[in-house]
Amino acid sequence: MKISRVGIVAKSNSEEAARVAVEIGSFLSKRGVEVVSSPEVPPAKGWRTSPPEGMSADLVIVVGGDGTIMRTAQRVGETPILGVKVGALGFLCETTPDRALETLECVLEGRTFLEFKTRLSVTCGGTCLPDALNEVLITSSRPSKIMRLSVSANGKPIHRGMADGVIVSTTTGSTAYALSAGGPLVDPGLDVLELVFICPLNRGLRPILFPTSTRIEVEVLSDASSGLVVVDGQTSMDIRERSLIAMERSERPAVFLHTSLPSFYEKASRMLNLGLGIH
Repeated sequence: MKISRVGIVAKSNSEEAARVAVEIGSFLSKRGVEVVSSPEVPPAKGWRTSPPEGMSADLVIVVGGDGTIMRTAQRVGETPILGVKVGALGFLCETTPDRALETLECVLEGRTFLEFKTRLSVTCGGTCLPDALNEVLITSSRPSKIMRLSVSANGKPIHRGMADGVIVSTTTGSTAYALSAGGPLVDPGLDVLELVFICPLNRGLRPILFPTSTRIEVEVLSDASSGLVVVDGQTSMDIRERSLIAMERSERPAVFLHTSLPSFYEKASRMLNLGLGIH
């Protein structure tokens, strides 16, 4: 993969992220790579400034945590992303600030491979929302208010009842909100959709895994509390009674650039305190 133009996006309101972004941009410029930086990055001579959706780059480097990466992924389409961890988590990040330049040496030498991650296309009442890399949350907009929901998969009823909400997650999102809500840890070799009920009135309900060919629909029933649909914790939309939220595999995957094979279980054990006993 030839790299001639790189976009750099930094976590907002983070001096460390801005500093690391400038260091990365300077390194790339000295190697003859054109640099396009987001407005959060202090500009340097010869760099062009652009929001992520207008970068037209071969690679976008995101300096921040998982939230910054997900916001960027919504805006850059299928441009490969490389994450540099500056934040509380960083499950989606490839490297850290102290190893960033070493990682970029590998990138410029072509010692990389691409990972294509499934995203969910989302419509709410006919309105298209941004694709979800992690999950779609459907929940009440009023704390402690339960919702009455009907859930179907490929047109076949799955559940009709009351809960605080539901999460529809990708494999990538299985280590995020879905895991905290009681969903399973899903090996990245399995490309699935995961349905997790949040505090259902029927305590016998358990998470369900579906093939990615499945279209999942959630209808907010007429006697339900008003609610919200939230995509990756970034984009939200109010939903009312009889709203229909439909989710299915997007035709546009998120693309991540790697320089080494990620150790999923080691990372999960280290970052999520899962008690896997891996050292």
